[in-house]
Amino acid sequence: MEIKFKNIKERQVAYIIATGRDHIPHIFAELMDYITKNNTSTIEHYYCTFFNNTLDVDPEELHYEIGIPFTGDVSNEGRIQIKKIPGNQVVSTIHKGSYNQMKHVYHTLLEHAVKNGYLISGPATEIYINSSPEVSRNEVLVEVRFPVIKK
Repeated sequence: MEIKFKNIKERQVAYIIATGRDHIPHIFAELMDYITKNNTSTIEHYYCTFFNNTLDVDPEELHYEIGIPFTGDVSNEGRIQIKKIPGNQVVSTIHKGSYNQMKHVYHTLLEHAVKNGYLISGPATEIYINSSPEVSRNEVLVEVRFPVIKK
């Protein structure tokens, strides 16, 4: 597993905050419909930022923000909100394979950050590089990021 510290640039996103793991696929579709309808262009893959511990929480209590970075000039619509996420530094890695193996990825990233003199400064974000129903679970690519600051 290759772990990197990298700087993420500021980006504008369309997002929805929700609770309950079962809603995630429907929210992705809702956001993509919004992006398409408004003739904007995505600039990065979908993301999901988790506000509670994905590894230990009941799936119906999972609280998160799902979003898509994009370019263009649009406004809030219904439960879809628009914001700018400031640039930040993260510790990250690309995970290939089943979501069932994510616990190891999270722990390894956290340990690596601490060993290298960083503090975790916010919640975990997963970037879904190729996640779709057509992709085998063993071929799924997810970038896992934690925002960090140097001690």
